Amino acid sequence: MTRPPDFDKMVGELPAVGRLPDEGAYPFETVRPAREGFVERDGVKSWYAVWGEGGPWIAFAPIFQITHSRMLKTTVPYLSRHFRVLAMDGRGNGRSDRPRGQEHYRFDEYYADFVAVLDAAGADRVAVVGISATAMTAIRLAAEHPGRVSHLVCVGGYADSRADDPQVAERVRAESERMRGDWAAYLDWFFSIAFTEPHSTKPFEDGVRYGWASSGEVVDWARNGWLGSDVTALARTVKCPTLVIHGDADKRVFHAKGRQIAALVPGARLLTIGGGGHLPSVRDPVLFNRSLRDFVAGSPRAGTWTRAMSRKRRALFISSPIGLGHVQRDLAIARELKKLQPDLEIDWFTVDPAARYLAQEGERVHPITARLANESRHFEHVAGEHDLHAFFALRTMDEVMVNNFMTFADLMEEQHYDLVIGDEAWDVDYYYHENPDLKRQPFVFLTDFVGCVPVCGDEREAHLCADRNADDIEHVARFPYVRDAAVFVGNPEDVTDEPFGPGLPRIRDWTDRNFSYSGYTLPFDPQAYADTEQLRSKLGYGPQEKIAIASIGGTAVGGALLQRIAAAFPIMKREVPQLRLVLVAGPRLPVDAFPEMQGLEIKSYVHNLFEHLACCDLALVQGGLSTCMELVATRRPFLSFPLARHFEQRVHVRKRLANYGADSAVEYDGLAPAALAARALAAMHAPVRYKPVETDGAARAAGNIAQVLENRWWVQR
Repeated sequence: MTRPPDFDKMVGELPAVGRLPDEGAYPFETVRPAREGFVERDGVKSWYAVWGEGGPWIAFAPIFQITHSRMLKTTVPYLSRHFRVLAMDGRGNGRSDRPRGQEHYRFDEYYADFVAVLDAAGADRVAVVGISATAMTAIRLAAEHPGRVSHLVCVGGYADSRADDPQVAERVRAESERMRGDWAAYLDWFFSIAFTEPHSTKPFEDGVRYGWASSGEVVDWARNGWLGSDVTALARTVKCPTLVIHGDADKRVFHAKGRQIAALVPGARLLTIGGGGHLPSVRDPVLFNRSLRDFVAGSPRAGTWTRAMSRKRRALFISSPIGLGHVQRDLAIARELKKLQPDLEIDWFTVDPAARYLAQEGERVHPITARLANESRHFEHVAGEHDLHAFFALRTMDEVMVNNFMTFADLMEEQHYDLVIGDEAWDVDYYYHENPDLKRQPFVFLTDFVGCVPVCGDEREAHLCADRNADDIEHVARFPYVRDAAVFVGNPEDVTDEPFGPGLPRIRDWTDRNFSYSGYTLPFDPQAYADTEQLRSKLGYGPQEKIAIASIGGTAVGGALLQRIAAAFPIMKREVPQLRLVLVAGPRLPVDAFPEMQGLEIKSYVHNLFEHLACCDLALVQGGLSTCMELVATRRPFLSFPLARHFEQRVHVRKRLANYGADSAVEYDGLAPAALAARALAAMHAPVRYKPVETDGAARAAGNIAQVLENRWWVQR
């Protein structure tokens, strides 16, 4: 898609409140170093770290100054599961020093820094990886220290930076002027040619942001300091196994340079990425990670092969861990599926709090999920006070998504499943479409919303939402076989009629063509909770009490809302003395963070909270879909407080609730405790006039899934 005018000036802004966890302290969100430190040479300190506790070594030569080690966020966390991985920030960027003067940025200095870091880390024998210009560093190490290098990997690199070529000299002169004259424009230009693949706005923005940690002056010193470097003769002496990875659409270092390295190094293997740009480790991380892992041959992977007809029928159910609503409905669908397929074993692929809920329900969560990064934690780190820019929270979750997909891919490689079901498994869905050759079994995709929708009236947000949507649309059109079935958990009228973006189809029309509708899926039968008096007695509520329940789901994002509700409670209790407020803080908020007062009960977790909601006199909840729809189904009065800038809660959920006559949203911003108390009491005493919620959604969704398992879905399509 065409970028809007002045798009480069928008880059680097992160509209989400907050920041990534420990940003600036560690380069990665999903894994911490096993150890880290600095090496000092001639008064210049270089930072390095080691990830992983065992296995062979992989060492990344220091990336050129225009970026730093965070550019490796989609590869180091995964590789550290199989290897000991070393990475460093080259002098001039990241956590390393920025000495002044071109003499500090010569190729020899970088090479000496790298060798010193290897010595300090105790990396005695490594597979060395050089990306772009630092392929020269890697080649030189492999040639000069053959006993120290087990494997050589050159990615988008070259073996010489000759200054005697007039074309090269003119290019260097022009770039030097651009670097020093307008660093912002240079970064925009550089990363535009580094990422030539469509829909690369996120890595482009990352690259520009990391570039601002250096300067045009420093990068110009480094560029000139490397001129004249030539390791072609050394390349001919390399003895170790060598892999060259290069995109044939690389506009920064042309593919011919990769072919040259492959021709120079005896026995080198060339892996060409068709349509690939300059940094495949960033733009094609799944291919890169698996290629590097297999080439270096990490820890031995033992396994058992079972004859096909001796295998039990098994499904893997991937459940989104954001809150508990997804996993509760998924369990309802799984139980209906077991009725249709009694011999089907189901493993679960998720993390807390969903994993904890499943364990209490007697379900098997696969042990490999211990490797998963926690999505809830990521959302909490980028949230503000009742404020979560959901689109940018998703957009900045790229490291988490790669880590979790690679974990999923490892499981698919090691074990056989007859079916994979993914409830808003955006990571698996996205990377399956990016790597369709990895799909080995039927895949069913579930979701309760379609389309990212801008909510801030911001040109950049609107452009990026449309780009994300266009990427998804093109994926589905090009590879329709990736999703063997796509099920929308709801009805056609629940889908917004807004367009995906300029020149793109309307969301409702596209969803009609590409999804089936199951109706809403409840985790219970509302009729089972129709006798509220009996239910209240069972749960320990007194017959004369007025019960209010406040809940925000399984994350700590709504903590400020609970504090405000607690502040409003004394005002409410003065009006209704028999009022009892049960405040469910969730597993991620400390119970002692709330004041003690008569009638206020704080719980960290309530199993099957929907039972309590089904008999309450009032619920005060965040704007999430599941809890609100459970309240609609049991006809309980409630107020919802959608998070600011959360497109799903403010657009998709509110539209659906309006369809059921139940949109009771209240704006959190500026709502004083007295006003909140008045709104809450008014809602508690007002009659409800909701439309009935369908009760067969889980069975309908399970029926669609069973058709895929029986290979009959194509008849329906």
